[in-house]
Amino acid sequence: MANSPVFTILSNRLRALRSVLLLALLAVLYLVLWQGPDSLLGRTLFVAHLGLFMLWQPFVHAEQRLSRNSLVALVVVVLLAGAFLQGWMIVLWIMMLAGIVGGKVLLFGARAARVFYLLALAFLVVALMLMAAPLAVPQAIPPAPILWLGYGGLPLLLVIMTLLPRGQEVDTAREVVDFVYSLFVFLLLAVLMLGSLAAMLLLGSGYVEALLQTLLVTGVMLLLLGLSSNPRSGVSGIGGLISRYLMSIGLPVEQWLQALSNLALREEDPRAFLEQACVEIAQRLPWVRGGEWIAGASRGSFGVNDGRRWEFSHGGMVLVLYTLHAPSPTLIWHYNLLAQLLAQFHADKQRALALKQLSYMQAIHETGARLTHDVKNLLQSLNTLCSAGVEPGAESSFEYQSLLRRQLPAITDRLAETLAKLNAPQGLAAARRVAAADWWRDLGQRMAALEWIEFSCETSLAGELPGEVFSGVADNLIRNAAEKHLGEPSLRVKMRLAQTADGFDLMVCDNGSAIPDSIASSLFLSPVSSESGYGIGLYQAARYAKAAGYRLELAENRIGRVCFRLVKAG
Repeated sequence: MANSPVFTILSNRLRALRSVLLLALLAVLYLVLWQGPDSLLGRTLFVAHLGLFMLWQPFVHAEQRLSRNSLVALVVVVLLAGAFLQGWMIVLWIMMLAGIVGGKVLLFGARAARVFYLLALAFLVVALMLMAAPLAVPQAIPPAPILWLGYGGLPLLLVIMTLLPRGQEVDTAREVVDFVYSLFVFLLLAVLMLGSLAAMLLLGSGYVEALLQTLLVTGVMLLLLGLSSNPRSGVSGIGGLISRYLMSIGLPVEQWLQALSNLALREEDPRAFLEQACVEIAQRLPWVRGGEWIAGASRGSFGVNDGRRWEFSHGGMVLVLYTLHAPSPTLIWHYNLLAQLLAQFHADKQRALALKQLSYMQAIHETGARLTHDVKNLLQSLNTLCSAGVEPGAESSFEYQSLLRRQLPAITDRLAETLAKLNAPQGLAAARRVAAADWWRDLGQRMAALEWIEFSCETSLAGELPGEVFSGVADNLIRNAAEKHLGEPSLRVKMRLAQTADGFDLMVCDNGSAIPDSIASSLFLSPVSSESGYGIGLYQAARYAKAAGYRLELAENRIGRVCFRLVKAG
């Protein structure tokens, strides 16, 4: 139900007067301590003090409305506290109120607001030690001068708080109380009270002396705890232990993570990794009796599947843990984080396995592509011989017989090399080298039937070249030129082989149309689109040339002048 304008205005007014309400409830508390819990006026004032606390309290927002049941329960508690008020109840209430105020002190950035709440905390501590303690324990009565100093000093603190400038709080609409600091202040006051009483009973000291002794012992203990939590000897101290406990809730998470990292380095199979990692969970994490896991089509179990069931799902992996007792929300969060880490490691293993399979398939594809082109080149050589045999009088021609005697053994050797590569692949660096003059002569004889190809050699050839590399490049370029010749009958190709100081230079040029820029930009970098093949001929030829120490490049690309060059890499 929406709040009416009256409630909205009232809630805004209460937030604006929060410091005034705190002053008022402290003043009324002082009057309660002055009158004592036995008098009717003191109990009535205590009920009024509780009412002021309800208006000031930092837990429920002022704009929210309490339900009828909550309001009835609150009224009953207030009336019972007013009717059966005792001294020990006032002591506990002041300690709780001091914890609430102490939990708000460090949340203020403005100096005025922080000083105001520090004075309020000091008021409550003095009231507890000097005025409330004698009401609960009659023996804890300080000397009259000190007692009257407390009775007179507390109103002076209220006057100082009233005269302080009003500072802006962190967020007046939403109150925040640090629970840890509140609990620390409450426990510290409890130690002071109980320690003072213990010193009075055990040492026979007076109340003031016992209080000072307890303050001294408590201060020394806090100093030792502070030094041990952040020592100067280079070790982490108990501060590091507390931080590790808060981060892991006492679980041996570091050991499990170390075991998980070692397992990730040792095991490559995703299923085996997941099985062993889950076994580590049951062995290293307390309260986990066993569990189950599901990852795609694989599933398994570990430990004893009995107890309370908790399911965590991340990235396609489902991890089910069985615990003997119901874990806390923080422990569930830690288990969920461990399941997320396990799912991430498992996903990495699956990606690594997929990448390994992809690399294997790529190697098979490259080997098949290379052998396919070798077979195509051999088929082209056979087709050339067949074309020469169709000519009239070829059967009785001495030139044709000589061509067959030279080319058929060469084709047989190349086919044997292709089969050897299929059985035992080897690097191109160890490729068979042939005499350059013999290779050039054999190439011209094999391609003699193609009248539109012109062969030229400006210098005499000496030395050897990697025949497989040069044959593969030449056959690929001639095959591409033949396909281009079908669309451009006037196409003419010139092949020139020259010997340089570093090696050999093969140039293949045609006078046809230029290669489109979209294809030329990725001609030797990746497979290109092709209507008559797979588009990987020149890509594979360039890779083989690079492995043998040569470089295949597109030297020129313009209409009437398209040149490819195979040259020794610099």
